[in-house]
Amino acid sequence: MVRRLFLRTVLSAAVVLLSAPTFAGEVGLVALDLKDVAKGYRGEDLKQKTVVNEKREDVGRIDDFIFSRNDNQVFVVLVVGDYVGISGSLIAVPFRSLKLDDPSGLIILPGADRAALLKLPVFLYNH
Repeated sequence: MVRRLFLRTVLSAAVVLLSAPTFAGEVGLVALDLKDVAKGYRGEDLKQKTVVNEKREDVGRIDDFIFSRNDNQVFVVLVVGDYVGISGSLIAVPFRSLKLDDPSGLIILPGADRAALLKLPVFLYNH
Protein backbone atom coordinates (compact mmCIF):
# COMPACT_ATOMS: atom_id res chain seq x y z
CA MET A 1 0.00 0.00 0.00
CA VAL A 2 2.72 2.47 1.00
CA ARG A 3 4.83 1.47 -1.98
CA ARG A 4 1.88 1.95 -4.37
CA LEU A 5 1.18 5.41 -2.90
CA PHE A 6 4.85 6.32 -3.23
CA LEU A 7 4.97 5.22 -6.89
CA ARG A 8 1.76 7.11 -7.66
CA THR A 9 3.22 10.27 -6.07
CA VAL A 10 6.47 9.94 -8.01
CA LEU A 11 4.66 9.37 -11.30
CA SER A 12 2.35 12.33 -10.66
CA ALA A 13 5.32 14.57 -9.94
CA ALA A 14 7.06 13.39 -13.12
CA VAL A 15 3.97 14.15 -15.22
CA VAL A 16 3.73 17.66 -13.71
CA LEU A 17 7.42 18.36 -14.31
CA LEU A 18 7.40 17.04 -17.86
CA SER A 19 4.26 18.93 -18.79
CA ALA A 20 5.38 22.23 -17.23
CA PRO A 21 5.84 25.01 -19.76
CA THR A 22 9.36 26.04 -20.66
CA PHE A 23 10.21 29.70 -20.78
CA ALA A 24 12.25 31.47 -23.45
CA GLY A 25 15.69 32.30 -22.13
CA GLU A 26 15.56 29.47 -19.61
CA VAL A 27 18.97 28.76 -18.17
CA GLY A 28 20.25 25.23 -18.49
CA LEU A 29 23.19 23.59 -16.85
CA VAL A 30 26.22 23.24 -19.06
CA ALA A 31 29.22 21.04 -18.43
CA LEU A 32 32.28 23.24 -18.16
CA ASP A 33 35.91 22.45 -18.73
CA LEU A 34 37.11 23.06 -15.20
CA LYS A 35 40.71 23.39 -16.36
CA ASP A 36 39.66 26.44 -18.39
CA VAL A 37 37.66 27.82 -15.47
CA ALA A 38 40.67 27.41 -13.16
CA LYS A 39 42.79 29.50 -15.55
CA GLY A 40 40.47 32.46 -15.04
CA TYR A 41 40.73 35.38 -12.63
CA ARG A 42 39.14 35.44 -9.19
CA GLY A 43 37.28 38.67 -8.49
CA GLU A 44 38.75 38.94 -4.98
CA ASP A 45 42.26 38.71 -6.44
CA LEU A 46 41.56 41.59 -8.83
CA LYS A 47 40.06 43.91 -6.21
CA GLN A 48 42.35 46.74 -5.16
CA LYS A 49 44.68 46.07 -8.12
CA THR A 50 46.07 49.08 -9.92
CA VAL A 51 44.89 49.74 -13.47
CA VAL A 52 47.27 51.42 -15.91
CA ASN A 53 47.10 52.66 -19.50
CA GLU A 54 49.37 51.56 -22.37
CA LYS A 55 52.02 54.05 -21.20
CA ARG A 56 52.02 52.27 -17.81
CA GLU A 57 50.55 55.38 -16.13
CA ASP A 58 48.39 54.67 -13.10
CA VAL A 59 44.77 55.50 -14.00
CA GLY A 60 42.86 53.90 -11.14
CA ARG A 61 42.30 51.00 -8.78
CA ILE A 62 39.64 48.28 -8.97
CA ASP A 63 37.11 48.83 -6.21
CA ASP A 64 34.30 46.45 -7.13
CA PHE A 65 32.42 44.56 -9.83
CA ILE A 66 28.79 45.12 -10.81
CA PHE A 67 26.79 42.46 -12.65
CA SER A 68 23.88 43.77 -14.72
CA ARG A 69 20.47 42.30 -14.03
CA ASN A 70 19.25 41.94 -17.57
CA ASP A 71 22.01 41.36 -20.12
CA ASN A 72 24.84 39.57 -18.31
CA GLN A 73 27.27 42.45 -18.58
CA VAL A 74 29.97 42.94 -15.98
CA PHE A 75 31.27 46.38 -15.03
CA VAL A 76 34.37 47.31 -13.10
CA VAL A 77 34.09 50.12 -10.56
CA LEU A 78 37.36 52.04 -10.48
CA VAL A 79 38.63 54.50 -7.93
CA VAL A 80 40.17 57.26 -10.03
CA GLY A 81 42.25 59.80 -8.18
CA ASP A 82 43.77 59.60 -4.74
CA TYR A 83 40.78 59.01 -2.47
CA VAL A 84 37.07 58.95 -3.20
CA GLY A 85 35.54 62.29 -2.25
CA ILE A 86 38.81 64.19 -1.80
CA SER A 87 40.44 64.25 -5.20
CA GLY A 88 39.00 61.11 -6.69
CA SER A 89 35.80 59.50 -7.88
CA LEU A 90 34.24 56.14 -8.56
CA ILE A 91 33.58 55.43 -12.22
CA ALA A 92 32.32 52.31 -13.98
CA VAL A 93 33.72 50.81 -17.16
CA PRO A 94 32.81 47.58 -18.96
CA PHE A 95 34.90 44.68 -17.72
CA ARG A 96 35.62 43.69 -21.33
CA SER A 97 37.50 47.00 -21.72
CA LEU A 98 40.27 45.76 -19.44
CA LYS A 99 43.24 43.87 -20.77
CA LEU A 100 44.12 41.29 -18.11
CA ASP A 101 46.47 39.00 -19.95
CA ASP A 102 49.25 41.48 -20.68
CA PRO A 103 52.68 39.82 -20.53
CA SER A 104 53.74 42.44 -17.98
CA GLY A 105 51.11 41.13 -15.55
CA LEU A 106 49.52 44.59 -15.34
CA ILE A 107 45.82 45.32 -15.77
CA ILE A 108 45.55 47.72 -18.69
CA LEU A 109 42.68 50.01 -19.67
CA PRO A 110 43.67 50.97 -23.24
CA GLY A 111 43.21 54.60 -24.23
CA ALA A 112 42.58 55.79 -20.68
CA ASP A 113 44.14 58.61 -18.75
CA ARG A 114 43.22 59.90 -15.34
CA ALA A 115 41.91 63.26 -16.60
CA ALA A 116 39.59 61.62 -19.16
CA LEU A 117 38.28 59.11 -16.59
CA LEU A 118 37.53 61.89 -14.12
CA LYS A 119 35.28 63.48 -16.78
CA LEU A 120 33.07 60.39 -16.90
CA PRO A 121 29.86 60.31 -14.85
CA VAL A 122 30.50 59.51 -11.20
CA PHE A 123 29.28 56.06 -10.19
CA LEU A 124 27.09 55.91 -7.08
CA TYR A 125 26.10 52.63 -5.47
CA ASN A 126 22.33 52.09 -5.48
CA HIS A 127 21.76 50.96 -1.89
